[in-house]
Amino acid sequence: MLPNWEIALAEYINRCSLRPFKWGEQDCLTFANTAYHKIKGFGFADEFLGSYTTAKGAAVAHARFLKKTGYKDIIEGFDDRMTRLQTKYPPRGTVAARPQEGNEFIPYAFGIMVNQYCAFVGSEYLIFSKPTDDMMFWS
Repeated sequence: MLPNWEIALAEYINRCSLRPFKWGEQDCLTFANTAYHKIKGFGFADEFLGSYTTAKGAAVAHARFLKKTGYKDIIEGFDDRMTRLQTKYPPRGTVAARPQEGNEFIPYAFGIMVNQYCAFVGSEYLIFSKPTDDMMFWS
């Protein structure tokens, strides 16, 4: 953990709070990876990001990432790079995934725990929700 990571994370959340969804800049994976970077000094998907600006581009980048790494899906990649937590009450700074419908290539939305709520990228601003039983968490 970086010194003062909690302050850096809070500042990042504040900067992102009113930013709309934008592929490659403010999508769920970019958001969660950058938040993790504020905590650890590196991201869990740095090599995957920055290569797309559209939904189609993200799908292509995702397929390339899976082929290059040999992961069967993105969750396997998360499990390989971070420690999965089995808890209903994840601590601040925990990466979260919740199931989402309508996204054929990544059936999860990714976010970060900021207190008892998890921050996720919404269409117009960040959305905060309490953890649910169908969510997964990594530290």
